[in-house]
Amino acid sequence: MTNNLPKISKAYQSKLISAIVSVSVFFLMYLILIVASLFMVFLLGYGAIKLLSINTNYFTLFGAAGLFSVGIFVFIFLVRFIFRKNNYSTRHLIEVTRTHQPQLFTMIDEIVAETKVQSPKKVFLSPDVNASVSYNSVFWSMFLPVKKNLTIGMGLINTTSVGELRTILAHEFGHFSQRSMKIGGYVNQAEKIIFETVYNNKEYENFIMEFAGGNLIFKFFGHISVGFISTFQSILKGISTFLFRNHASLQREMEYHADAIATFVTNPEEQTSSLLRLELSDAALNHSINFYIESNQKYQPQNLYQNQDSLMKIFSERNNHPYINGLPKIDLEDTTRYNKSRIEIEDQWASHPDIAKRIEKIKTNPSKNTIPDPRLAREIIQGFDSISATMTKKYLTLLQIKNVGEFIDDESFVQYYLSQSSYHDSNSSFNGYYDRYNPVLENIDDLVLVTGSYDKTALFSDKKVSLVYEKIGIENDLQTLNYLMSHPKEIKTFRFDGSLYRSQDAKSLIPKLEEELKKLKDELNENDKAIFQHYYKESDENNRVNLINKYKKFAAIDREFDDFYSSLNEFMTYVQFMTVTLPFEEIRIHRAKLLKAEKPFKQKIRSFLENSVYGKSLTTEDRTLFQQYADAEYIYFNNDHYLEDEVKVLSSLIERYQALLNEYYLSSKQELLNLQIELNKVS
Repeated sequence: MTNNLPKISKAYQSKLISAIVSVSVFFLMYLILIVASLFMVFLLGYGAIKLLSINTNYFTLFGAAGLFSVGIFVFIFLVRFIFRKNNYSTRHLIEVTRTHQPQLFTMIDEIVAETKVQSPKKVFLSPDVNASVSYNSVFWSMFLPVKKNLTIGMGLINTTSVGELRTILAHEFGHFSQRSMKIGGYVNQAEKIIFETVYNNKEYENFIMEFAGGNLIFKFFGHISVGFISTFQSILKGISTFLFRNHASLQREMEYHADAIATFVTNPEEQTSSLLRLELSDAALNHSINFYIESNQKYQPQNLYQNQDSLMKIFSERNNHPYINGLPKIDLEDTTRYNKSRIEIEDQWASHPDIAKRIEKIKTNPSKNTIPDPRLAREIIQGFDSISATMTKKYLTLLQIKNVGEFIDDESFVQYYLSQSSYHDSNSSFNGYYDRYNPVLENIDDLVLVTGSYDKTALFSDKKVSLVYEKIGIENDLQTLNYLMSHPKEIKTFRFDGSLYRSQDAKSLIPKLEEELKKLKDELNENDKAIFQHYYKESDENNRVNLINKYKKFAAIDREFDDFYSSLNEFMTYVQFMTVTLPFEEIRIHRAKLLKAEKPFKQKIRSFLENSVYGKSLTTEDRTLFQQYADAEYIYFNNDHYLEDEVKVLSSLIERYQALLNEYYLSSKQELLNLQIELNKVS
C-alpha cells in the first residue's frame, strides 16, 4: 500500500483558490441579478396597480400590463435554464462489470489500492480515444459526496499496451482523489446558466416581441424588456470570462497532479509512450469514421477498431514510426517535426496542458518504476472483437449514419481507402514534400534552357521538407504577431525563440521574420526549379511536353485560385444572416447589403465561366447552375418569408463554387505529382 502519494503543489493550491473565488463571485452576482429582477417585479407590479388606481381605461390597462410584463420577462430570462431538459444519453456507452471483465477490474482494484481512492460507481466503455471521470448527476455532486464513474474508450484500449492502459487509468484515479473536481460541478452549472442566458437567448427575445404583436404599447415595453435583458447579459458575459479562465487554469494543474500520481504508482516510460501515441490513434479512428461518412452510405464498417488499427499502421509507415510489440513508437521529436512555430503563447482557455510540457514534468516526477507490461491492452478485454462490433453500431447511430450500404471487411476498407487517397503514393515518393506545399513555377519555358547541376538525392530530403515547415511556421508566426499588434490588451506577453516579449514588441519582430520568409521562399523556389529540371531531363519527348503543360496549368490555376476564393469569402459574409432567426426589419437591411454585394460577385462568376482555367472543367450541370445564378435577379425575401427556391439556388451555387475551386486545384496538383511518380518509376 502506498502511503506517500504526491501532494498538490503550491501552484495547484493557488489556482484552486482562484477558481473558488471566481465561482463564488459568479453565483453571488447571479443571485444579486435574480433579487434585482424580483425587486423589479414587485416595483413594476406596484407601479401597474398605482396606474390602474388613477384611471382604468384602454391605455392604462395595457400600460399596466406592459409595465408588469417587463419584470416578469426579465425574471423568467434569468431562471428559464432550470426548465431545460438535459439531453445527454448513455446509449452510446457499454457498462461493464467485474463478472464481464475480471482482468480489467483486477487492474482497477490494484490502482484503487495504490491510490487509496473510492472504487468507481460504474465503469463504461465508450467508442472514442479517451478516458474520463464523471458524475451521474453533476447537480447533486455540488452538494453531496457522489461516487464517480469511469469511462474508457475502446479506441484507446485498441491502441495501447496493458502497461500503458494502467498508467492512463492511474491518471484518471488521480482525478478521483481530487476534491477540486467538485468545482467543475459548479462551473458546469454556471456554464449552463451562461449558455441559456447569453448565447441561447435570441429565441426568447423574439418571443417577447412576437408576444407584443402589433400593439404599440406592448411593443414599447417589449423593447424595454429586451434592453434590461441585454444589460444583464453583458454582466453575466463579463463575469464568465473571469470564471472560465480561472477554471481552465485549475484544470491544467489538476492534469499535472493526476500525471504525478500516475507516474508514482506506475512508470514514466509507459506513461510517456501512451501520451505520445494519442494523436496518431485519434487520427486513425477519425479517418476511419470519415471514410464511411464521405462514402454517402455506400459502405458500412463491420469493425471500426480493425480499421483504426490498419490506418495507424499506414500512418506510421508514412511517418517512419517503428512498430515495437505490436504498437507504433512515437518520439517527442516526431510530434514537433511539422510544428516550426517559434512563438509560444499560453492558452488560457485550454483544459489540458501541452503534451510536451506534461512529458517534461513527468520525467521529473518520483516513481515506483513498475515493470512494463508490453501485452496489447485488448488482450485483457474478454470478447474484445464482439464488443468492438457492438460499439461500432452504437457509434454509427451516435453519428447519425444510417444502417444502409454494403458491409465491408477491414481488407476491403484498406483497399478502398488507399484507392481514394493518392496521398500514400505522393508521400512515399516525395517524403511528404508536397503535403503542405504546392509545385508552382512561373516562366516554365525559360527553365527548359537552364542546364544547372543539382543533387538528385537532396531534392526531397528531410532538410528540404524541413524548409517547407519552416516556411509555414514563419507564415503562421507573422499572422500571430500581426494579431498581437492589433490586439495588445488580449494577450499581454509571449515568448519568441525562448525570450519573453510584450505584445507591444510584436511589431519589431515582423521585419526580421519577413526577411527570413523571403530567403526560405527563394531557397524552395530554387529547389523546385531543380526538381523540374530533373524530371525534364529524365523524360522522353512526349513526357517533356506533358510535364511542361501540367506545370503551366497548375501555375495558372494557382494564380486564379486566390482571386476567386477571396471574392467568395468576402461575399459569404453577406449571406450569413440567412442562417439565424432575425426580425423582419433586420432581414430587409441585410438583404439590401447582399443585393449590392451581388453585382461584383456575379461579375466574378461570369469571369469564372468565360475566362478562367476552371471554366474549361465545368460539367453541363455546373455551367447551367452558375449561368442561371449570374443571369437571375433574385430578391430572396418577400413580405414575411424567404423565397425558398431562390435561397436554394444561392446555397447550391456557393457550395458548388467552393467545391470546384478546391477539387480542381487538388486534382490538378495530383495530376502533376502522378506524372512525376511515373517518371520516378521509369528513371
